[in-house]
Amino acid sequence: MPPFSHPDTGNDSSLAAHVDTITSMNDEATYICDTCGEEIVVPIDPSAGSHQKYVEDCPVCCTPHVIHVEIDEDADIQVWGEAE
Repeated sequence: MPPFSHPDTGNDSSLAAHVDTITSMNDEATYICDTCGEEIVVPIDPSAGSHQKYVEDCPVCCTPHVIHVEIDEDADIQVWGEAE
């Protein structure tokens, strides 16, 4: 996967491991916890908007993460987490 570039964070290839792109509308997606390395499943709620951000603790190591969800016009979803 090419490095992820986000308008708020610039080009940061370290985020590439944390981004999960889904090619069809699903009700869940995953990201990799940057603290413990576990793959974490998060629910996707398209009715909450195309740009979502919320805080959730990793269910494995309890580290709080800011979860970002972006849904584009083709219903492709990108999810990534950053330690809070």
